[in-house]
Amino acid sequence: MEDHISFRDLLRARIYTVSELTSRIKEVIEEEIGFEYVWVSGEVSNFRNNYASGHWYFTLKDEGSQISAVCFKWSNQRIKFLPENGMDVICAGQIGVYEKQGAYQINVRDIEPRGVGAQALALEQLKEKLLAEGLFDEARKRLLPYLPLRIGIVTSPTGAAIKDILKVLDRRFPNLEVVISPARVQGDVAAGEIIAALRRLYGVPGIEVIILARGGGSKEDLWVFNDEALARAIANSPVPLISAIGHEIDVTIADLVADVRAATPSNAAELAVREKVEIQKEIDELKARLALALQGRVELHAREVDQLQSDMTGLLRLGLEAVTAEHGALAGKLDALSPLKVLDRGYSVTYKLPEKSVVKDSARLEKGDKVLIGFNRGTARCRVEETGD
Repeated sequence: MEDHISFRDLLRARIYTVSELTSRIKEVIEEEIGFEYVWVSGEVSNFRNNYASGHWYFTLKDEGSQISAVCFKWSNQRIKFLPENGMDVICAGQIGVYEKQGAYQINVRDIEPRGVGAQALALEQLKEKLLAEGLFDEARKRLLPYLPLRIGIVTSPTGAAIKDILKVLDRRFPNLEVVISPARVQGDVAAGEIIAALRRLYGVPGIEVIILARGGGSKEDLWVFNDEALARAIANSPVPLISAIGHEIDVTIADLVADVRAATPSNAAELAVREKVEIQKEIDELKARLALALQGRVELHAREVDQLQSDMTGLLRLGLEAVTAEHGALAGKLDALSPLKVLDRGYSVTYKLPEKSVVKDSARLEKGDKVLIGFNRGTARCRVEETGD
């Protein structure tokens, strides 16, 4: 029996074009398994998601073979994590043929990581992403105000959390102003409502701190607080924000981004506002310390004033003594120049009467003029008998 096809057989056989053969293969595959969902496990390789279409393209492989895979945008939008090269996964999809390249592939509708849940993996990937962007950095977190006068709260208006917060605030400082921005805190639409509620508070003037709170629940109940868009909305808060999600053991993305994490909603209220009695006690202590400090300063300045007064008195005394001595010396000089001293030595002063002008030249006098002669002791009235040079 010959194992080769003769030219005569070739003439009798049907000749396919490449497209026809590929189409036939596609029909066979799709008829056999293509319309059924199959589960395929393997390692992700050559993962590409940088197309404008939003589709994912990758290869699934094991030790013996490989298969091309595509996950279209309308399918991958529902997948909670991003596949990575080297990741061991299980894919659900339909087998099809990409006729343009004559290659068969699996059209993936869902992917699950092996050994870890998709939700947990998605959470870890988001944590790594936000950590790399610095949203968890302690350096960007702000201190809470000492005593806020207006507080914003985002939570369910019917839950236990709001009741606990208001009860604590009223007990600690009853005259504070509280602005509540309600939102659902569980379910598919909760993330969007919480973001909208936060943004409403961001536009309210005078709010100094915001509390984002939800009571306890399962991990599924609290999952909304792991939303990426919500994390970014929290990071954009214009004022310090306290997160109080669930119980102390529950830690969400919102807790990691917030400025301060509280163990419970009640604890958030305690962190936001100090007790009025405690503040009054501190004020009284400060008053006492201030009074004591002022008394010390007054005593110190009083001693300084006394010393200055003593120094000034000494300086004035020295100055007065110097002036007195100088005055005495000048008085002595003046006394030496005094006409009285001249008179004391036997001289006299002659005054022409009646004007009592001092006569310095005898030519001013005529015979018969009256004069007054002053001596060291006493005076004498005389009449001029004769004058001469």
